[in-house]
Amino acid sequence: MKNILNFFMNNLKTLVMSVIFAVIIWFAVSIQVFPNEHDHVDGIKVIAEPTGYMQQENLRIIDFQQEVSIQIMGKRYVIGTLSAEDFTASLDLSEITSPGKHIVNVNVNMLRPNSDYEITTNNLTASIEVERIISKEFTPEVNIDSIDVGDELQIQADDINVYSPTVVITGEQSLVNSVAKAVIEPEFDGVLTETMRMNGTLTLYDADNTKIQTGELEYQADNYIVTIPVYRVKTLPLNVSFIYPQTFDADSLKYNIFPQEITIAAPAGDGSIENLERIDVGEIDLTDITARDLGGIKLPISLADGYKNLSGVGIAQVTFENIDSYGSLELPVSTSHFTILNGDPAYDYSIVTSQIDVMAVGPSDIVKNLSSDDIFGTINLLGIQVEPGVRNITAVVRVSGQYRRAWVTGDYKVDIRISEKSLETDDG
Repeated sequence: MKNILNFFMNNLKTLVMSVIFAVIIWFAVSIQVFPNEHDHVDGIKVIAEPTGYMQQENLRIIDFQQEVSIQIMGKRYVIGTLSAEDFTASLDLSEITSPGKHIVNVNVNMLRPNSDYEITTNNLTASIEVERIISKEFTPEVNIDSIDVGDELQIQADDINVYSPTVVITGEQSLVNSVAKAVIEPEFDGVLTETMRMNGTLTLYDADNTKIQTGELEYQADNYIVTIPVYRVKTLPLNVSFIYPQTFDADSLKYNIFPQEITIAAPAGDGSIENLERIDVGEIDLTDITARDLGGIKLPISLADGYKNLSGVGIAQVTFENIDSYGSLELPVSTSHFTILNGDPAYDYSIVTSQIDVMAVGPSDIVKNLSSDDIFGTINLLGIQVEPGVRNITAVVRVSGQYRRAWVTGDYKVDIRISEKSLETDDG
């Protein structure tokens, strides 16, 4: 062993040089005998550049294969030095015309062309997902659930004013279409006792009323200003008044009004609502009512300026009880039963019209027994300019006292002849 060690030590230089020459000879021989070899390159970055058509149609690639691998063949001393940075890869998007998932070709090229090697991978493809970018306009709602108001006060949601009445949301079509509503959340802490303007932020919700939390949608998220109106609220009964003919038995006609009451609101600072005890919807003149009208009369519900009808009922319906037992009868009535009142004593008056047809309404058992002798009339000349001639003047017609549950409906006029009284000559 000592001899062998001494041999290596004495011939070290020769041995090292022999190894070096052997490697050089092996490398030269391998190049000549095996000039080309196969290899692969991983991690080549893929470029996805939308086409002009895609840009025009707002088509955006939202997902694609970011890297590809290729096979290469060439000179051993060349391909051994290659890496992903020596190649470019791009998606062929010329066939993309609609959103969805697509398989496209991947074009891989040498960054610096070299004839000492070649790319042997063919028909390289990649999966991509394309989405259309759209904009959609929403009318934001205002969430008042977290706002407390004072006693006997109420927020009127229909009158909430948003100074930015619309919001435009832009993004991927599927994301934008997932937005069911846009809600402004007012920034207010305390008890609201009057109409107030305040700031708010916008929150998006889907159809399940779940908040949409994504940074991929573009929209204005804050700097919203809203006015929250506060009203004083009160529920009051409805009332209707009747004008009855003379001698009519007012207690005999029973009626109902629907709705019986409504809820109204006045601005929070208007205390006059506290003085109201009822809401008058109008009056009904019984002489205008026929048997058919007894089935129901509609009257509009009107409120003073600044008041709101929170019940949303704009018409009151007045109906009468036992309407099936009512009927009507037309009677020819002699004007001999008519009386002229408040005439100027300097004139004489006579009724030219001898007879008029009168419509009587009431319970059928009463109406069927009426006769012309039960109908009377009054012609009131108060306020009428008197001058000789024939005048057509309104007559108030009524049923006699014994039939006080019936009435005459309609307007009636008669002709009255007016003449000056002749002066008597004093022969004494």
